[in-house]
Amino acid sequence: MLLTKFAQNVIKNNFQKAANLLVKVESAAATGGGLGLCRLYSTQNRTTATTSARGKTSKMVVKLNEQERAEKLQPLLDVGWTLVDGRDAIYKQFVLKDFNQAFSFMTGVALLAEKINHHPEWFNCYNKINVTLSTHDVGGLSSQDIRMANYFEKQANLLK
Repeated sequence: MLLTKFAQNVIKNNFQKAANLLVKVESAAATGGGLGLCRLYSTQNRTTATTSARGKTSKMVVKLNEQERAEKLQPLLDVGWTLVDGRDAIYKQFVLKDFNQAFSFMTGVALLAEKINHHPEWFNCYNKINVTLSTHDVGGLSSQDIRMANYFEKQANLLK
């Protein structure tokens, strides 16, 4: 039992270090310092600031409006994302070389998802990853979904 608790703490701490490193890479990219991810909470994201009971300010994501849909969603539809019937969500299947590449791909996305607290619905079978993105808190697509979809595309392009 003690060993299990120790292992959980080591994994959690290393995961947090990796997520923090991801933010540093993004910061470097935002200032022209090499490859990176989209900036966290960019100025293009429509957010509303709220204050929690602990006095911390957090950002709440809002549903995409029609103009944002036209501008930000169309490029994703052009590269193979599709609208999901019956709900405000987008879907795409990624087919990679093998299971190792698929797992690596998912791990990279998981680090960003955990850092920004926006987790995809996904399913993996060998080299295929089925992804559905929607923001449950707003009942549909938000800037976070667009951001995650663009990151999925960047990661997939790096593996080609």
